[in-house]
Amino acid sequence: MYNEIFLQNYSTHIYIVFVWVCLGWMMCLIAAIGFDLLPLIHGSAPFHENALRQFSITNLAGQVFLTISTFMPTSQRIEEFSTVGIAFLALSVLSLGGPGRRLYLESKRAGKEDEVGVFSLVPGLILPLLGMTVLACWLWRDVAGLLELGHSVIVMVFLLLTLVIIISHFNRRLNWNIINPEKIKNRATLFFILMALHVLFAFLAGRDDGGSAPLLMQMKYSTLGLSILGAFLLCNPLKVAKKALFGEKMAHNRLIFAALWMLPFCSFHAFNGSAYSEQPGIPGYNTLVATSILLALWGYSLYLHEDHLHINIHKRKSNMPFLLCFLVGFLAMQMFYLKVWFEFGTTTNEEIIYVFSTGICSVLTISNFLRQTLLSFNTWHRIPMFYGRYIQIESTE
Repeated sequence: MYNEIFLQNYSTHIYIVFVWVCLGWMMCLIAAIGFDLLPLIHGSAPFHENALRQFSITNLAGQVFLTISTFMPTSQRIEEFSTVGIAFLALSVLSLGGPGRRLYLESKRAGKEDEVGVFSLVPGLILPLLGMTVLACWLWRDVAGLLELGHSVIVMVFLLLTLVIIISHFNRRLNWNIINPEKIKNRATLFFILMALHVLFAFLAGRDDGGSAPLLMQMKYSTLGLSILGAFLLCNPLKVAKKALFGEKMAHNRLIFAALWMLPFCSFHAFNGSAYSEQPGIPGYNTLVATSILLALWGYSLYLHEDHLHINIHKRKSNMPFLLCFLVGFLAMQMFYLKVWFEFGTTTNEEIIYVFSTGICSVLTISNFLRQTLLSFNTWHRIPMFYGRYIQIESTE
């Protein structure tokens, strides 16, 4: 029944799903990483003792209400419970605004001294804007274009977070110097302009209900593709590939490396969004969230956990079953879009393969994480590997 109601109110319910996924468990991973590392890196204490507790309670409450909404028999009841759930999720993100602002004001690291440059503090400042925008767009969802506006803001913020994670891993954690921190600011300016343009054209295209201005829709797809491509190029992918695959073949997190190289495929699907489906922008959005963003978050989280275990980076094992299942799902996704694009027939097999491979990936990821946490007897250190150097720097100042 939920699936039938979902298809009848597609744009409304796809917004619910995106908010649920991105502001739900994905935001929990981002908050956990921030609470763990940012005080060490910036020599600041932006988080009060109960800040993480408040975030966790409100975020969990939001996910519970959204889960309950899936059992409702009518679209009206689904939207009522979803409103409560989205409000809680937005409130949890808003609660990160205070710590983000304090971190910005108290940080002891100048932009030129930070390996991630201007990107290091920007996410904490824009998260409150994300929460307010998502909630406002949902409450006034009857206004044409607002759901598309909220949708685009979510995707752009998470694209930014993925970019931060990739640069942080290779520039800060591994010290590969893939990009000079002093050059990040200039390159980031163009990236932010592309992001803003995509949000603008997504809103304007949503306002054009009758489709009388196809140029707006094409600009929406083009700016999305350019934003993703800009994120890819900003990470200096050739230098990353050279260090990871050739010569010394330096140790790195394969999930984050894969997240980087998913971006060109996401960009391709974004540029060709109008050729795939009647649902605007979904190929570019879905591909980005299901591949690059997902891989970056899981990869960074697991690598950070291994840093807490003080495991030598040369002895860390990749979860090859996960990577193989993910590759199968990724190929199925590409075949799905290509068959729709060239009208090669039904895509039922590709959908089944993608769903099953995604499910297996989820099970493998959760089991691997539980094995390394609850079922592990290894010593978990309060200060993760490599990040202890920030404490040493602070003590010498």
